[in-house]
Amino acid sequence: MARTPAPRRSAAAALASLSILAAVATAAAFALAVHTSAGQRLDDAARGDVSLSAAPRAYAATERLLETISVSSLALFGLGIMGVALLRGRPALAVGAGVAVLGANLTTQAMKARFDRPDLVDGGRTIDGAFPSGHVTVAMSLALALILVVPPAARWTAALAGCLYAAGVGIAVIALDWHRPSEAVGAYLVATAWTAAVAAVLVAAGEGRRGGRPEHPGAGRAGAIAAAVAAIAFAAVVGTSAARRLDVVRIADDRTAFAVAAVVVAASCGALGTTVTRLLQRADSDNGADRAADR
Repeated sequence: MARTPAPRRSAAAALASLSILAAVATAAAFALAVHTSAGQRLDDAARGDVSLSAAPRAYAATERLLETISVSSLALFGLGIMGVALLRGRPALAVGAGVAVLGANLTTQAMKARFDRPDLVDGGRTIDGAFPSGHVTVAMSLALALILVVPPAARWTAALAGCLYAAGVGIAVIALDWHRPSEAVGAYLVATAWTAAVAAVLVAAGEGRRGGRPEHPGAGRAGAIAAAVAAIAFAAVVGTSAARRLDVVRIADDRTAFAVAAVVVAASCGALGTTVTRLLQRADSDNGADRAADR
């Protein structure tokens, strides 16, 4: 059995560390935002409270974006993303993407079923199943799974499209007062923890090494085309909704805390997506060193 080269062990260790850090950050966000009165005040102040009567165009467009999240869309996009890996001749990647998406969403649903949100500010009723956001988990897990399976040359394009979609969903759930900022960020962290863990296992196992079974050029091309189609689909959803949300700027002006929260949510999504992408690119760039070492 071939030993995993040092560069890939380093990349696998970095991905495993990211997974652990994301899990710890999820727990910290839950503890601070849900179980402290100061955290609850900050979270509540940043809610968008966009209503149909006050901002009909923004409300309708935001609601349409969130309607893209459903069990059927999760299955459809999830199978499509797994199909990209299969077209590349990488069944292990396909299984890994499925595990990452399923694991993240099952974890979110388990947390929502297990943990409630007590009202530490006004002493009102306890809210069931608030943390983290299920809609945002679906969006982020699909975005990261796409980043995981695409060819290296298409990975940054996939990251941009996927993270735009996930960030848009995160901002949307805050705007419509479905969730608080911490619940969106918590969903990003759950999805990142699962994707990074799966990626660490795949990299450590040598998935994608050029020193191993080579990828057929035709399979790589087919995978790239399928990845481009998936990325365009993500971008089209975001672009179509964003084009109709011209009065969101006014809403942000009226709600400074919401505007700040939207920036934080988008930045969190972008930072996590960028980190995963960079680590995967590092693992793929190490393939050249692996090939030289195998000579």
